[in-house]
Amino acid sequence: MGVRGASGQGRRLSARGLLPAEDGQELLAGARAVIIKTIEQSNAEEKSDWGVIKEKIRVDLKRYLNKQTSKRPLILPVILEV
Repeated sequence: MGVRGASGQGRRLSARGLLPAEDGQELLAGARAVIIKTIEQSNAEEKSDWGVIKEKIRVDLKRYLNKQTSKRPLILPVILEV
């Protein structure tokens, strides 16, 4: 899964080979909510250090997806500066 944009615009979440067809959109919406919550709960210092925020996103998404799907997907947070 990848995330793009920290300002709320341009965020993108991608999944390949993980989601079942019937509830994939619901799972993606939940994952997006986890990412937004993680960013909002981070302090300014964490937000300015991309390594820290990417790790926090990865850990929180891993926990959420493991709980929802009982799978352990590879999670690659990507942050691009424009």
